[in-house]
Amino acid sequence: MKKYILIFWIILIAVSFLTYCYYPVKNYVEKNKPGRIYFEDRNWTVITDKANKYWYKLTDKKYDLNSEFIKSLLIIEDKNYYNHYWVDIISKIWALITNIKSSEILSWWSTITEQYIKNKYFKENKRTYLQKSREAFISIYFSLFPKGSLSRSMWRYPQGEGLEKKVHDYEKLGIFIHNKNIILNNYLNDLYLANNIYWLNSAIKVYFDKNDLKELTKEEIVLLISLIHNPWVKDINNKEFKNYFLKVKNKLDYEFKRKIYKLNKKKNIDIFPHVTNNTDILKLEKQKLSIDYNLQKFSKEILNQTLDELKEKNVTNGAIFAIDPKTNQVLIYQASRDFYSEEIDGQVDVINSNRQPWSTMKPFLYLKALELGYNPDNLLIDIESEYNSFKDNSSYISENYSLNEYWLVRLKKALWNSLNNASVRLAKELWLNNVYDFYKQYGFTFNNNAEHYGYSLVLWNPDIKLKDLVYSYANLLDFENDNKFLLYNILSDPDNRDISFWVNSILNTSIAQAVKTWTTTDFRDNLVISYHNDLVIWVWVGNNDNSSMKWVTWITWAGYIWHQIVEKAIELWYIHDRNINTPIGVEESEYCLDEKCYRKELIYHKKGVEYFSRIKDDFYSKDDILERPSQYEIDKLEELKFYIK
Repeated sequence: MKKYILIFWIILIAVSFLTYCYYPVKNYVEKNKPGRIYFEDRNWTVITDKANKYWYKLTDKKYDLNSEFIKSLLIIEDKNYYNHYWVDIISKIWALITNIKSSEILSWWSTITEQYIKNKYFKENKRTYLQKSREAFISIYFSLFPKGSLSRSMWRYPQGEGLEKKVHDYEKLGIFIHNKNIILNNYLNDLYLANNIYWLNSAIKVYFDKNDLKELTKEEIVLLISLIHNPWVKDINNKEFKNYFLKVKNKLDYEFKRKIYKLNKKKNIDIFPHVTNNTDILKLEKQKLSIDYNLQKFSKEILNQTLDELKEKNVTNGAIFAIDPKTNQVLIYQASRDFYSEEIDGQVDVINSNRQPWSTMKPFLYLKALELGYNPDNLLIDIESEYNSFKDNSSYISENYSLNEYWLVRLKKALWNSLNNASVRLAKELWLNNVYDFYKQYGFTFNNNAEHYGYSLVLWNPDIKLKDLVYSYANLLDFENDNKFLLYNILSDPDNRDISFWVNSILNTSIAQAVKTWTTTDFRDNLVISYHNDLVIWVWVGNNDNSSMKWVTWITWAGYIWHQIVEKAIELWYIHDRNINTPIGVEESEYCLDEKCYRKELIYHKKGVEYFSRIKDDFYSKDDILERPSQYEIDKLEELKFYIK
């Protein structure tokens, strides 16, 4: 009976010990993992190279295990690494005798396998006899069945000094050597080497700006081996570290004059933090992003320079977003003037924020009109009027930004000069629900139905992400489509800006862009958006707290920033001067501005269209007016010398 009880207790102790050994390994989850956040722009310029919040570590590396560094490391840390079976029993016994004699733990004589196990799975555990027994036992398991994804084909021959003579016995030694090499490589990829730096390849890159073990000098080899033994050292000139450094140097029998007295620290590079935080939409491949460093850097500088000049006008923030419409790749992502500014809530990403689009929605309204057969030189009635608000006991009154009324105005000028009266009346003619559905086709998302917004839908009301506005504009680029061609021609022609912006304005660039602007009625926002075959870009200035700017309107100052960036994009060959072929359904012809055709202009319109109005003689034909004016409106127009026939 006693025999069975003894066997039971032996089995129980053995099972308990095995569980104690394997539980932390089998249930190990690698969290709080050090790593490197690294990105390049589309032209391989480094824009981010920094540690994650758990410190710095480069990617896995397959090391040259025949290098001088490895040979030196094995001499110092585990000279019998390729000859002992996982645990160096003789060294362990000598270490135990030394510890007993001194009445304190002076040494463990841990093999590299044991060090690897300790570093990976037991960083926080105290170094007790029981813990070291556990590490030794697991080391045996890992040496037989190493964890790692390194290819077996990498280890064709035995490595390590003294094994060359055994190459002919490779079939016998192969698996043993293979496993040893994997453990050694994993060990090097799990070291901590001071200054918040993990892994050997991270250390040689940061400290010495080198990429290969073969490039290391003897002094650098000694220094790295000393750091492995003293990873938490703060100063390599402290006495304890210097003594160990000399000990390693002497043991390796190296001769060199010491030159390194200070280690390089990792300099975190994060040039564009908003870019780093939004790589999900910016990646081209792996760590390469679609951002253009030169264009992004120039945009940031121009934005900050301009905002510095606007301090007295209470303009504190700005944002810039640009894409290549052919691929939808992002070229500029400047989501605020300064990511680190608490004063302006700089970490708030304006590009992904919801804001009201105001007049930048109008081109889609006018595109709908063109699709229904309207033409750029048809006439719209621009009168302040009262409309159904779709709410009980209330009405909606349209009002131009300038508070002026223009009565009869050509469609192309009504669009470019953002005439609210004409736009609301046009939305009524087209039916509000049709306009609402058309907006949705172009990527606008709404939380409510058309009646909820009423006619303010075409002016300012819905909240959308400004980023999505850019993609909606990119969908306007189809010059084989008659209506999109005409819309582009309207928005890119400076002559159409004469009412509000003048023909010669900051919106003219050396290669013409289709442009639209907005400024909110209370001066909270000022924005310019443009589209071209090669670039869609918007520039926003304003305040995150929604406070009003002081007379920063229309094309100042977003227009000034926009102009500089477009010209830079032209300089960098992102925008090319392209000949746009006139689509089949559109023609260019002369429009007589007076009855005798002394004054005329070249216009684009759909084929088969004839205009009867002669606007320089104040003569307007009902056939050219898109809406049916009431008799009161006709009488009022004639009082103002708009003669209707």
